[in-house]
Amino acid sequence: MDAFVGIDLAFAKRKRLPVALCSWEAGRLIPRRIAERGAPDPPRGAGNVAALDRSTVDRFADETAAYLRRLEAYFRVSIRRVAIDAPSDPRPETIKRRRAEEALDARRISCFTTPSVSEFAAIREKAQEHLRAGGAEARLPHANQLWMLVGFTLFERLRRDWECLEVFPQATAFVLGAGSTHKSRPGGVEAQLTAAAQHTGWPKPYSDHVLRGVVHGPAHDGLDAYLAAWVAALRPADRIALGISPNDVIWVPAVGPAV
Repeated sequence: MDAFVGIDLAFAKRKRLPVALCSWEAGRLIPRRIAERGAPDPPRGAGNVAALDRSTVDRFADETAAYLRRLEAYFRVSIRRVAIDAPSDPRPETIKRRRAEEALDARRISCFTTPSVSEFAAIREKAQEHLRAGGAEARLPHANQLWMLVGFTLFERLRRDWECLEVFPQATAFVLGAGSTHKSRPGGVEAQLTAAAQHTGWPKPYSDHVLRGVVHGPAHDGLDAYLAAWVAALRPADRIALGISPNDVIWVPAVGPAV
């Protein structure tokens, strides 16, 4: 059976990577219960300082690829496409914002700016100077961008084996008309998952524990991973590119008037 993967990229220390594995069954996108006992475990993150070390990040990407292969064997499925909630590539040096990010700006969807290769070189040096001077890891400069280095490597590695799409679950919530209540607030996860269910057929009905056993981590991580898997599971005609293909684009479902 074909399956589709959504990854809510996380690299916090000891945190398991939130992954959703889904298949279409009778017109419904059903997630496998990959977080239950007995199923393979995803790799754990190593934190912002480790994100500066290419060998550590390479190993994490390799472990993720191996984990997806173990999921295929365990659930007897074949992964066809992977969607990752992270920038796929650095920003070109000649522009101030990626075209995908400009498309989000036009829809008033906020996101961090992705640095260019040269800017990331400066960011690495600044972070390393901070550490050499005895600075605390908790005060590491550019901590809200270092995780992108993990994303670049993850895309690079997984593209060897699967088609990979860049997604942004907040943009998916926007096109669903369900972005007014943030996922971190009471009712936010329910609102977004219920809106998606009009198209995916899952879950029906919603319950507070519906994501338990489906994704490692809290409900908001499970929501993002499932929404990412949904985009991965869509045919090209059923999704829309925000930005410019192939490597400066965020994909969203082709639903609603807000696209």
